[in-house]
Amino acid sequence: MANAELIENLNRALGLELAGVIQYMQHSFLVTGPEREVFCGFFRDQSKEARKHAETLGDKIVALGGVPTVEPGEIRQSTDLSEMLRQDLELERVAMEAYTASWRACTDAELATKFLLEERIAAEQKHVEELEKLTNERKANVTKERITLRQVG
Repeated sequence: MANAELIENLNRALGLELAGVIQYMQHSFLVTGPEREVFCGFFRDQSKEARKHAETLGDKIVALGGVPTVEPGEIRQSTDLSEMLRQDLELERVAMEAYTASWRACTDAELATKFLLEERIAAEQKHVEELEKLTNERKANVTKERITLRQVG
């Protein structure tokens, strides 16, 4: 059996992925207005990805000798798109922390698990960056001096 700290952190990540499945799906139900056409599909895709992550984590926890949690993390909902995106950003940030803690808990004997977690950390970082862009927390640092226009002629 793998170390208890690793299994505990993986179960924390699993609970957050389970919460993601539900929260993203709920957001897909609740998004309305002109944004619905784009964001309904976005939220559903995120829910599907969270489910795949949960499946991988559950299988890994059992392979390491643990028992996967059935308790999702905190699930938040809103009818305001901006708030939905902020809620999802927070969920992704907390998941990133759980994956990072899991990675740190790996021993040299758990190299394959460490590689799996590195891929997941990279994916979570991408989600955080995209949600930061959607919530306007991340913007390009562009000044007028950097912009050059090229005429097509």
